[in-house]
Amino acid sequence: MRKITVFLLSAFMVCTLVSCSRPSSGSNTETSTVDKPLYDWGHISDTTITIWGDNVSLQREYYKKAFDRYEEMTGNTIITQGYTIEEQEKKRAEIAAGTTERPDILISQGGTNLDPYDPGTNFYDFTDAAWVDDLTNIAINQAVYDGKVIGLPHAEASISGTLYNKEIFEKCGLKIPKTQEEFLETCETLRQNGFTPMYFPYADLFLFYQFPMDSIVADKATLDALNDFSLSYADLPEMEKIITWYKVMAEKGNFGEDYMDNKAAGRVDAMKSGKYAMMLGWDVWLYTDLKQDTEKFGLMPAFVGTPENGSFEGPNLTLMTVNRNSPRLDAALDLITFMADPYNYNEAFEGIYTAPVFKHQVKSISTPQYVESEQLIDELYYDANARLRIRGFSLSDASFIQRYMHDPDYSAKQCLDDMDNARKARVLEAE
Repeated sequence: MRKITVFLLSAFMVCTLVSCSRPSSGSNTETSTVDKPLYDWGHISDTTITIWGDNVSLQREYYKKAFDRYEEMTGNTIITQGYTIEEQEKKRAEIAAGTTERPDILISQGGTNLDPYDPGTNFYDFTDAAWVDDLTNIAINQAVYDGKVIGLPHAEASISGTLYNKEIFEKCGLKIPKTQEEFLETCETLRQNGFTPMYFPYADLFLFYQFPMDSIVADKATLDALNDFSLSYADLPEMEKIITWYKVMAEKGNFGEDYMDNKAAGRVDAMKSGKYAMMLGWDVWLYTDLKQDTEKFGLMPAFVGTPENGSFEGPNLTLMTVNRNSPRLDAALDLITFMADPYNYNEAFEGIYTAPVFKHQVKSISTPQYVESEQLIDELYYDANARLRIRGFSLSDASFIQRYMHDPDYSAKQCLDDMDNARKARVLEAE
């Protein structure tokens, strides 16, 4: 059974690399509800379970609902600790070096993001878990590491691109641009009409440069060459287009005057203010964070230098990985089984805007923005393989792009070389 399962997982991974797992806006084919537990959990009590993750994910309603439900039903206690991007990088290094105590459960991006943790040694293998067969294609792809299911995906499945204010676009007589040039023209029109084209969380390194990179690594040969370091970022003309986009946008004033002070926490107020017309982001953000006046916003492609006609990025799911060496391993596994049970996750996801992560996930709903743009998403969709599959990839390398934006003596080639060297160093450190 194990060999068959692993073979299927490999097939899913190949499928993903050719962009065949776009989430559907429709309801699941498996629509039956589960009115009693499907799996065996709840036999452990009076135990404290520690969970680390990024501070944004841990604030999501579905996690809070699931954790509260588990504590109430079992008598166990869950202690969570959230970290910023910079703090995550530090903690990841400390965990890899063995200089800090490890949590029972770590919530993290999957794929190569897990390399520093040595998953084969430190993470529990869920390949034979009963709930694996309940994962959708998009979820199983992100749960696999080295041919094994290394964690439980339990997050909203969203589509990323550009969120735009429909009222502002209508006021300025604008339509969704179809090319990189048309996007810059759109920004020009917005500035002429007194609007700041795009909110840009510069201060928190939220550059989202992985969005256009997905189109680059959709070619498996390119991905493989990057991963064996026979190809560098500087060898790819598309990469220079990406980093130059940020420089041009800043120089033209498309991020506003004081954008270097902009933080991720300011996105809600910024988009509610009516000052900003657009923001790079994902559809479910409108419902997890903005929450008000969501009907004012639409979803269009991300125009970040490449590809020419823009792109949408598929879901970036977080995984709940378990420390296989934890003294509370049984309790941690009990929680994972609980959260994978449709009896519980349907309660956690009820009314949440997301594409399904589980086949029996019937209480979540698709965003109107996704439904409205579904045809365009079909044309311009790429799986989130840049962040997931490029060895050593880290959003922290946005700092090099920031330098390129402002330092006239810092060339595009030097920027790309520095980004490439940084990821190489992470790979070597992980080895």
